[in-house]
Amino acid sequence: MKRSNEHKVVLFDPIRSINSGQVFLWKNVNGSWYGINGKEVLKFTVIKKPTINNKKIIATNEVEYQSFPKNELWENFFFRLNDDHEEVYKALSKDEIIYKIYQKYNGLRILRQDPFQCIITFVCASNTNVKRIRHMLTNISKKFGTKIIFDGLEFYLFPNAKELSNASINELTSCGLGYRAKFVKSVASDIESKMLNFEEIKRKYYFDSRKELVKLKGIGNKTADCILLFAFEKLDAFPIDVWIYRSLLENYYWLFDDIKKYLSKNKPTNNQYNIIGSRVREYFGEYAGYVQQYLYYHVRETSRRTW
Repeated sequence: MKRSNEHKVVLFDPIRSINSGQVFLWKNVNGSWYGINGKEVLKFTVIKKPTINNKKIIATNEVEYQSFPKNELWENFFFRLNDDHEEVYKALSKDEIIYKIYQKYNGLRILRQDPFQCIITFVCASNTNVKRIRHMLTNISKKFGTKIIFDGLEFYLFPNAKELSNASINELTSCGLGYRAKFVKSVASDIESKMLNFEEIKRKYYFDSRKELVKLKGIGNKTADCILLFAFEKLDAFPIDVWIYRSLLENYYWLFDDIKKYLSKNKPTNNQYNIIGSRVREYFGEYAGYVQQYLYYHVRETSRRTW
């Protein structure tokens, strides 16, 4: 089914969105992109690229979407196409630095992911690079997920909490997880035993939701913020990794003038993380998460880091 991604204010770029450090189980096969999202294989193919004249969009993307099992309009949910992007645009255009980044990478979207897959993804993502994250998640899927054939291609769905909680540490370690194996097993076991209720996490306010997530072993403030932003509707979550931290101190130093001399050089302490996050959310507002994603993408691109 072909649908036009027309919008009054912003262009939607699905390729940029899935290659922005949010998801890691997507691949390009013969011009189509396939991704694993929980128990689904998602597929899109860009049929027609946008036409831009004098910096104005005069034609939008035409994209063909499919999935297995069949899920009509999955793109609206996954790519958050129904978010109020005019309000997002207004929020990002208030700040000159972010607005320039927004214009440069127009079309980047925050994704709404399968919660369990997202949690495991960012537990695995600690202290490593994109290539290794993709390697770990691919191995987990192949070892514990269900194999299916879609479009004549072989895919492995992402395992659920029960499947990973039943895995041994040795089995998880064999997937390349290293020290993360014990955290993946612990988190999966806690979720399987209902220690974490996904619907409650969605309903609660940001700070209360984060308090619940950081109770789980292997989930700190930054990991929790990634999970809340990409899976639990918390668009005010603002993950602060080393890239974002350095960029904030360089470009928004005036937000932290009174505490700058106390700030760590490379990585904030937990207390500093909370202070910085609160000030950023106060400045950028309810769509701070979109600001973070654009800033993160920009820093990675300008540093010529691979996705």
